[in-house]
Amino acid sequence: GVQVSFGPPGEGNDLRQEAVRREYLQAVEKQGVKINSLAIGVLNSVPYASDPNAEKWVQECVEVMPKLGQKVVLLAFFSKGDIKGKPDLQAEVIRRLKRVAPAAEKAGVVLGIESWLDADDHLRILDAVGSTAVQVYYDVANMDHEGYDVCQGIRRIGRDRICEVHCKENGFLLGKGRVDFVKVREALDEIGWDGWLVIEGAVPQGGSMFDSYVLNQKYLRSVFPTT
Repeated sequence: GVQVSFGPPGEGNDLRQEAVRREYLQAVEKQGVKINSLAIGVLNSVPYASDPNAEKWVQECVEVMPKLGQKVVLLAFFSKGDIKGKPDLQAEVIRRLKRVAPAAEKAGVVLGIESWLDADDHLRILDAVGSTAVQVYYDVANMDHEGYDVCQGIRRIGRDRICEVHCKENGFLLGKGRVDFVKVREALDEIGWDGWLVIEGAVPQGGSMFDSYVLNQKYLRSVFPTT
């Protein structure tokens, strides 16, 4: 499967447009793959916590997702959108998520928070919003980068609050860097989690993305064999 970007209106492949959605659906059918989720990466430069456009785009994405048969969208909180250690911005994120959560629940979709926050801060936001439509998009490399215990975080957040998992390394192939994916598998098995594992990054310096992703997928399938 592939994760597809949901961007600003009128730019690139705008999924708000029926013709663009049709092109995507035809392409995945032709290639024999699936769209596993959407991602609003533009929130890294247009912060969800402060920009009214960002809030509007998330609402629009919720409306589009059922038309593409999608259940999960990643909301990015990095760079300009970072909310770590910023309680005022976290409070505003909670307010905005509360406003959009009812529509997400009605549409049967999940908004996944990917950020630098630790497990407890993620859970605090989820508890404050109080909706099953808001969960954590768990990125193992991000958690390792911040010095958190990756597997403890998985266990702390739990099966019902992790919507998808980013399998990532910074500058290394999967299995060749800092993250112990065997232990990640053990932690996910322990909580009974079963969902999409999405490869991000994991390209050595100077390496080919295509060749790296072939190797990354092969490695992940060895750790997470499918039937």
